[in-house]
Amino acid sequence: MQALVRTDEGTEWRDVAAVTPGVGQVLVQVSLVGLCRTDLAVASGRLRVDTPRILGHEFVGRVVAVGEDVCGLSLGDKVAADPVLHCGRCDRCAGGWQHACRRARFLGVDVDGAIVQQIAIPAPNAWRLPASLDDRIAALLEPVAACAAVLKTPIDVSQRGVVFGRGRLASLTKMILQSRGFLHVHCVHRGAEPMESDQYDFAIDTEGTTRSVGQLADSLRPAGVLVLKSRPLRPVELQLRTLLPKEPQVVLVNYADFADARELLLDPAIDFASLLGPVWSAERSARAFEAAALDPFRKHFVDLTSFPAQNSVARSQHQCVPSSDV
Repeated sequence: MQALVRTDEGTEWRDVAAVTPGVGQVLVQVSLVGLCRTDLAVASGRLRVDTPRILGHEFVGRVVAVGEDVCGLSLGDKVAADPVLHCGRCDRCAGGWQHACRRARFLGVDVDGAIVQQIAIPAPNAWRLPASLDDRIAALLEPVAACAAVLKTPIDVSQRGVVFGRGRLASLTKMILQSRGFLHVHCVHRGAEPMESDQYDFAIDTEGTTRSVGQLADSLRPAGVLVLKSRPLRPVELQLRTLLPKEPQVVLVNYADFADARELLLDPAIDFASLLGPVWSAERSARAFEAAALDPFRKHFVDLTSFPAQNSVARSQHQCVPSSDV
């Protein structure tokens, strides 16, 4: 079967061995994969992985085989995935902190990912979705879980807040907050008018840079809440000398519960359609990565139901990669 693989030389389509579901796993026929900043960083070499490595983790597909000891999923079910594979045995997993598992592996980074015809994943990582749901929206399950994590923080719907960022992640975070009653929140981005000091009760950073965190810290009122939700490739500095006098709560968030993310994904009040970009055929995957790197506002997708001709290769060195990831 065909897969898009990061090699030592670049990114190319390759024939890879077919897979079968093991105990507790389901085999998914992949329909569509969304491209995120992590994928772009792996493809460009900015985020180094063991090679060869199949890319991708934001996907939707149909269950085509079920391994032993799987309950709740059946052949033909439409599913999207939680891309964090956890061991289920360490103290963190036992304590309900599966996404902080000591042996956690991330699809498309630590293990082979989803830009492949079929993928076997643990059944608990597969989330069933309505067959009628647009595949493009279904593939947004993981970024919805990432953005919805801000709802776990000590912020209140009555408060005034800001989301720092210019792209789809900031927009999605704002829309999720608004769907849950936060009416006094808006987005600010680099290049906009400078924010005034002490004007927000909470501030959410989606860029993950020292500059963005510093600007948000300054914009917070004393005892405000600073929420950090990005996964930057570079270290971020906290200027404690200016931060300490305000005594803010600094909260880092990872994922919301995927059951909650699934409910948000089905919420008609959230305008997911505004985030959807083009669907690219598999043979145009190199162009898809280039276009996605230049378009922070919309999600671009690769269609896994079509593939390049046998033995054809799509190589590309992607240069325009954002500095932080979801």
